[in-house]
Amino acid sequence: MKNKFASGSPTKGASIGGVEAAAKIMNLVKADMANTILAGISDRDEDLATEIQDNMFKFDTLAAMDNRAIQAILRKVSQDQLAKALKGVDDRTQQKFLINMSRRAKERLLDDIHDLASIKATDIEMAQKNITRTARKLADSGDIVLAIRRDEFV
Repeated sequence: MKNKFASGSPTKGASIGGVEAAAKIMNLVKADMANTILAGISDRDEDLATEIQDNMFKFDTLAAMDNRAIQAILRKVSQDQLAKALKGVDDRTQQKFLINMSRRAKERLLDDIHDLASIKATDIEMAQKNITRTARKLADSGDIVLAIRRDEFV
């Protein structure tokens, strides 16, 4: 079997799981092992590695992070990006960001969110992905600790 896979010859098999399943499995392994696996995947298919990472850590999981981590993220993302990302999220996630902002910044952000009446869902999703990627970069540099839900995999 090892030779079959090592030779790169096409194998016939069933498609099982996909990116979401891979992300859930990656959430179960230790961080250093997950990073090693993702680096290997990235060597072969960078887009696939990014897609798995995007599914490992979703925007709404930011609400589980401590306030210092949220403040670090706020320093790295633009107001415009944050407004788009927070448009339409649950109150818990939105409040997590708002309580970590000054009163003036909070009022400005809420006005920006209100002004985004006709924003595309894809624009919201892209803003959320960009912010979670920023959070991952901060975690990779040791500035914050990501809170990943390991209880989602059955």
